[in-house]
This record gives sequence, structure tokens and C-alpha cells, in this order.
Amino acid sequence: MQECSYSQVDAGEVRSTREGWHIRGSRSHPTCMEKRTLSPEFPPAGSPGSSDHPVRYPDLEDSLPESRRIRVRSYEYLDLKEGDSVLDAGCGPGYDALRMAAIVGSTGKVTGIDPVTRMIEIARENAARSTYPVSFQAGDVWRLDFPDAWFNAVRIDRILQIHENPGEILDELIRVLRPGGKILAIEPDWETFVCDPGDRDTARTFFRFCADQFPDGSAGRTLFRCFRERSLSDVVVHPEPLVMHRLALASKMLHMEQFLGTAREHNVLTQNEIDTWLQELAAADKKGRFTFAGMMFAVTGKK
Repeated sequence: MQECSYSQVDAGEVRSTREGWHIRGSRSHPTCMEKRTLSPEFPPAGSPGSSDHPVRYPDLEDSLPESRRIRVRSYEYLDLKEGDSVLDAGCGPGYDALRMAAIVGSTGKVTGIDPVTRMIEIARENAARSTYPVSFQAGDVWRLDFPDAWFNAVRIDRILQIHENPGEILDELIRVLRPGGKILAIEPDWETFVCDPGDRDTARTFFRFCADQFPDGSAGRTLFRCFRERSLSDVVVHPEPLVMHRLALASKMLHMEQFLGTAREHNVLTQNEIDTWLQELAAADKKGRFTFAGMMFAVTGKK
């Protein structure tokens, strides 16, 4: 670990590079420059070990009704119809691409791309067991290997938050979208996340710290502006609240153990604050009184 030093830069600032992210201290603590230590479910694309990106998290997320409802509604927001050609950018193991393929039918086509080779392998294995018109290929979302105006619809889900230049990605997605076609992006705003009960200062500090571990942990709130800046028409924001009442599942979804450990290492939260907060949450969860809530933004626009 590098030595701590005081800085005039605001607490909680994140510096991003192609190689990774650096985080700064918070509250009144000294500034600590350190390589970010995000959960392996969020590796920078192309980073060492990203080919071994685990499939456990997508499996968990897809199995939860609270999360799957948001994803299924996103297909409706795209107004998919039979015969459409669709791009699923950052497709992971292919669950969304396969469901959209069932909508566009045998005369349509869904193409999924992902920078993680292992994800593409799993997606192809899943597709082999179906008759849906879907294909998967490894590729970078900011450098697509498709001609201009190739797809009727483009979908990207929680990818922009982990990239330092999301505007470049949107430009590339819009490039391959046909005139009149729709693009949809889903992103969270980590600073809207809350838990009840528990100390509110601890919760605010924790979720702000989580947001600052991403190049843009509040990407959701920026989507409307980003779409309008690119002259997309009929831009619509579909607010999607994510609400969970099971602490164990919320903890897995949010990678709370990893983030809390990192927050403690950087003196953002003390061990006593963490222990007290978790005890309060666990006590409420045992009585069926725990709540987690956060805002997801699903935004559509037409080229």
C-alpha cells in the first residue's frame, strides 16, 4: 500500500485510467492513493484475469425476480417485433439475448457481444440448447465489428458504469443502429441506494464509497442528458426501483462484504461502525423487517 498523504482534492474522488481506477479517502481521513479493489464481477474489460470472469453473479441476478423483472421490461421498452435485428452489448452468459430472440422469432436475429471470452463460451453453450436465432461473439463495446446502421435495436445493461469513457461507447452503439431504430441503456445510481434500518450516516458513507469505486457509479442519472446530447429523439426515462427484503441476497447483489472490507482498509468506515451497522441489518432481517432499495434507470431513445 502506498503511503497516505493529504490532498486538496475532494474526498471520495476517483481517478480512472485504462489500466484501472484509483480511489481517495473520505471524511476527514488522509488521502490514500491505491489501486482499486473492486469485486471480480466488475473487472475492467481486457484486464488480467477478465477471461476468467465468474458466471456466478449473472446466474444469481437472473434467478432473482426483483432483478429479472427489470430486464424483461427492458425488452418491452425497445418495442421489439418479429423480424428485428438486435444487438445485446455486454451480453454476459446470454440470458437476455436468448429471451429477446424468442420475441423477434425465426425471421429476426439477436447478436450478443462481450469482451470476456468465458462469457461467450457459456452463452454459446446456452444457445446450443435452443432453436432461437441468436449468435455470440467476443468483442469490445467501444469498437464494434459491424457496419453502420446494422441493427434495428441495441441494448446495453450496466456496462457504462464500469467504463471511463461511456460517451464513446454510446457513439459506437448509435453508429450501428439503423435510422428509426431504438437504443436502450440500463444503469444504476449507487448514490440512491438505501437500507433500513441502521445508522443513516454509515449507510450514506458506504453507498457513496461504493459509487466512487466505479468510473461512474451514478451513470443512471446521466443517461437522459447523454442521449439528448447525441440528438436522439423520443428519449424516455423509465425509472426502475430495485427493492429487496432479504439481506443475504442483497449482500450478494451489492458485493457488500468486499466493499465493506475495502472501505475499512481505506479508513472510510471503522470496524466498529461496520459491525454495528451489520448487526442492525441482521436483526431486522431475522424479523422480516429489512429493506434495501435503489434506483435503476432504463432509458430509450430513437436514432
